[in-house]
Amino acid sequence: LLYIVAAWTLSIPIQSSKLPRYTSPNSMPSRKNPVGGLDNLDDTAGGEILQCDYLVVGAGTAGMSFVDTLLTENPSATVILVDRNDAAGGHWVHAYPFCKLHQPSCFYGVNSLPLGKSRHKKGELYDVRDRATKSEILEYYRTVREQFEATGRVRCFFGVEYERSEEERGVHRIVPARQRPGGGGSSVGVRCGKLVTVANAITVPSMRGPLVDVDDSVHFAPVNDVPSSVASGRYEHYVVLGNGKTGADAIVYLLEHGISQSRITWVISRDVWYMLRDALQDYIGIAATFDRGMCRTNSVEECFLLFEKAGLMGRLDPSLPPPRIFKSPVVSGKELDRMRSVQTVVRLGRVTAVEKDTVVLERGSFDFSTEETLLVDCMMEHESVFVDVGADFHIFEPGRITLGPLTSYYNPSGSAARIAFLECALDDDDEKNGCCYFVRGKQYATPTPEYMVGMTYMEAKSIKALMKVEGGAKFYLNSRTFSENPQHHRVGMLRLLWLCYGPKKLAGFYERLFQKIESKGYSDVNHCWGVETLTSRDIET
Repeated sequence: LLYIVAAWTLSIPIQSSKLPRYTSPNSMPSRKNPVGGLDNLDDTAGGEILQCDYLVVGAGTAGMSFVDTLLTENPSATVILVDRNDAAGGHWVHAYPFCKLHQPSCFYGVNSLPLGKSRHKKGELYDVRDRATKSEILEYYRTVREQFEATGRVRCFFGVEYERSEEERGVHRIVPARQRPGGGGSSVGVRCGKLVTVANAITVPSMRGPLVDVDDSVHFAPVNDVPSSVASGRYEHYVVLGNGKTGADAIVYLLEHGISQSRITWVISRDVWYMLRDALQDYIGIAATFDRGMCRTNSVEECFLLFEKAGLMGRLDPSLPPPRIFKSPVVSGKELDRMRSVQTVVRLGRVTAVEKDTVVLERGSFDFSTEETLLVDCMMEHESVFVDVGADFHIFEPGRITLGPLTSYYNPSGSAARIAFLECALDDDDEKNGCCYFVRGKQYATPTPEYMVGMTYMEAKSIKALMKVEGGAKFYLNSRTFSENPQHHRVGMLRLLWLCYGPKKLAGFYERLFQKIESKGYSDVNHCWGVETLTSRDIET
């Protein structure tokens, strides 16, 4: 704890943006042009078996963060990185053009390259207004990819699919993701020391077709088409289907671009909690609100009502019963006010079909003008945006690592970086798994307020375990992908000590949280989010 307190006021150098170059003559074949893609796949066809230490499938946030930390912590590791998209960035490749991070940029991405624009003398500054756009994130990951390739230890293949085949030989196959004009495609074999895959449930509307039957006469489009539709002036009315992060963004965009609330119908299947960005600016001070809510209330519902009173959480209609859904969307108070201005709100359950002039829902229907209306698809394909893993799931297995479960609070970047560090710091898979706490069991993975408390609990367990690993504390406090990094904050030693040891006694937050949860201290929760499925040795951590 003293190390952590001291780190808040000391300028600890963040990891260098120059990754260690490849120094071993083994594992990775030499190549003049390491850039991947379908043409690259042709160049290596013809029976050649590529070899690497790690075959990483998925170049989204988790995959890129894992590779970045792996290259830093293991100067000789070689990687083949593959992705079905034509560029790195995962779902950002398909995101709507006005999409921005809901979190500050300072702890998103990879450890070796800053993303945030707000800076101070210690580095990137935690600033809730500093949120990268889609184009900025894709450019960022393009730079990260180039940085990987410059080490000489990474080969990238984009626009390809991974197939596991030839089990007896331990060879994996990379094949073209699409049929190219004029012929078929080649495949490449890869033999690796470990296979790294990413399990997640993130699918944005532009990655799929409609989730329900839609009549051919209806103007039905993913949220990506909203800017061009507004600019065209073609539609008199807009029906927004969904009220999570995507739906909220669509409503705010329409209102900010000249579409009056009277021209909008908002279909809300279930009301949700929104986290309010304004309150998050005082990052250290808000810890006291978390402590009061999670450790000093009698139920999770009471906890969220306290958060609402403190200005940390908000909802569209406070007169309705408290929402039972929390998917971690973040909005500003001003944006929430705009969202509340929409008067035509339909709360009749999920959409089941879209017919000519009629939207059919679970508990009713409403009419619209097919010719004059655009229906904006912001619906969720899966019940949960989080990874729902079984009670027997492990991140580390012989010859395999599965990324996805969050060991850091709503933070895929930090979670993947931590897993890469453990891969390099420990030899035994059981020891590595013993440092990874995440919500375990499909019955606990629904996006409820309870899930937020459970994730906080699991992150606290993971941090406590990481601090016992040699080099773990240094890694944690030097990693830009963790919001707690001292360099992200301006805070004086006196204020920090007062918060930790004064009347608020925040230094004991984790222990109070452990006691609250493990003693079944919430009237509406009778479990520990799957921590009881871990081995006794893990729980003792």
